[in-house]
Amino acid sequence: MPVHVPPPAPAPPAPEAPVPFPPHTVEQLRALEQGALAFNILDTTTDGKRKKTVRIAYPKSVAWQQVATLLKAFKEQQETQFETIIIQGYLPQDPGGFTFTNGQLIFDRNVRLGGQTLNRYQIDTGNGLAIDSVRIVLSE
Repeated sequence: MPVHVPPPAPAPPAPEAPVPFPPHTVEQLRALEQGALAFNILDTTTDGKRKKTVRIAYPKSVAWQQVATLLKAFKEQQETQFETIIIQGYLPQDPGGFTFTNGQLIFDRNVRLGGQTLNRYQIDTGNGLAIDSVRIVLSE
């Protein structure tokens, strides 16, 4: 007689974003920060001049929480001497990869667009290549 194994319980529903996602304004982007997860800084590197890269590890999460966590890390690591700040997210079980696995935020200061000078946020979720990855580009 075959043994009946019950199906696994469904996963709990993903938490809802506090604002529309993906955000269409920098204000909406900043409002996501309240849902940021705790993270650990793995390392920080600079080119000594204009670029700073920070690698962080935090648990797997839905896209809006990745964006929120990357933004929180960016705010904590922001330094005006750097024109480009890159925050790369890694899953805790895979912190040594060559490319990010849990989102990336690239902030460029003083980007020229025509006659304007702007600050630009480019954010990718996941590894940036998966079918469910989200890319957000906002300027202020």
